[in-house]
Amino acid sequence: LLSHVAILEVPAYHKLLYITDGGLVVAPGLEEKRAILRNALSLCRFLGYERPKAAALCAAETVSPRMPETGDAAALREEGERGDFGPCLVEGPISLDLATSAEAARLKGYCSPVAGDADILLVPSIAAGNLLGKALYGLAGGKMAGVVLGASVPIALNSRGASWEEKYNSILICAAMSRR
Repeated sequence: LLSHVAILEVPAYHKLLYITDGGLVVAPGLEEKRAILRNALSLCRFLGYERPKAAALCAAETVSPRMPETGDAAALREEGERGDFGPCLVEGPISLDLATSAEAARLKGYCSPVAGDADILLVPSIAAGNLLGKALYGLAGGKMAGVVLGASVPIALNSRGASWEEKYNSILICAAMSRR
């Protein structure tokens, strides 16, 4: 499965964020989310993360049949706990504020090593990922590199409005990954 990972440097966050998939897979089911997560984990591991922290984002932290993405997130968390994705931490369902703010997690009583320290934000749909990515590199002043994974070689893919620096960084990551 081909999937997009947006690598974001956001001034308000303490490390890089990897948002997936806001560029290719429109409405992923559980099988597609597994593949999307594996692609993002492979990128993080390539970049030196020994145990990446992935947050399966949802609007709420409890499983609800009215929100199928919450069931998918819980399933991915359980699979991560079993070791199905290798060395990593997978949390879900978890909201964006809890995934990126230790203070929000403390205030809401949400305990997880991923809370406030997520590396990967696995979004429930292309719309959610696209909106989140553009908000972070547009309104929040972040910088983005974009990579498509799952093909025989990585593919650089940025927004049409990306700066030359963002396009260049995307190409550099792809070139480095294609040499492995």
